[in-house]
Amino acid sequence: MRVMTGQLMRRVLLVATVVLPVLSGCQAMYFLTPEKGKPVKAEYTKIGTQKVAVVVWADRQTLDVDPQARRRICDAIVYHMKKNLEKATFVSGRDVETLQEKSGLDWEQMTNAEIGKKLKCEVVIRVDLLEYTARGSVAQELRKGRVRGTINVYECGVGSGDDASYHTDIACTYPKATDKPVNEMSDGDLIRETVVEFGQEVAHKFYDHEVSYRGPGSR
Repeated sequence: MRVMTGQLMRRVLLVATVVLPVLSGCQAMYFLTPEKGKPVKAEYTKIGTQKVAVVVWADRQTLDVDPQARRRICDAIVYHMKKNLEKATFVSGRDVETLQEKSGLDWEQMTNAEIGKKLKCEVVIRVDLLEYTARGSVAQELRKGRVRGTINVYECGVGSGDDASYHTDIACTYPKATDKPVNEMSDGDLIRETVVEFGQEVAHKFYDHEVSYRGPGSR
């Protein structure tokens, strides 16, 4: 067997010292680089530089359980839209809440054009909540956040019609993974996490974005 000389041994150690950290760095960069997702186009692209109000309707049962349900949904949607539609402006959740609760007006009987005029905006995104709960749809003893609603967009400018210019339905649950423990989460925590998911899903309809190839439950 050929014996390695001292000089050759030093060269081998030098190469190992230089090459191994580089390989480790490349591997680290591979794992640290954000995953490239599947591109998804916006479904409604007309917002541009307009002023937008998100107006949420909820039934009395929902408001009895969570008086802040409308405000939570509004704020969650506006948060994501603001980050990704930088040219648009948005009516604050506080101003929408004032119209709904403190103005003395019966806002539910107002037309969308009248709401837009009152809130001084060109676009009204109307969200009608159909489900807002921390209980399973089949087994009520199963704790799972669920928020579902219809989304209608109304253009309130001069000459705009009464019909919605865009419509979709959104339903979100939390957690999506059935094996994720929720024992330490309160019903309020479940709802808040579901509202975050719902807000992002609604906002996604208005700007180009990416979704994970691993599925919508991936974060």
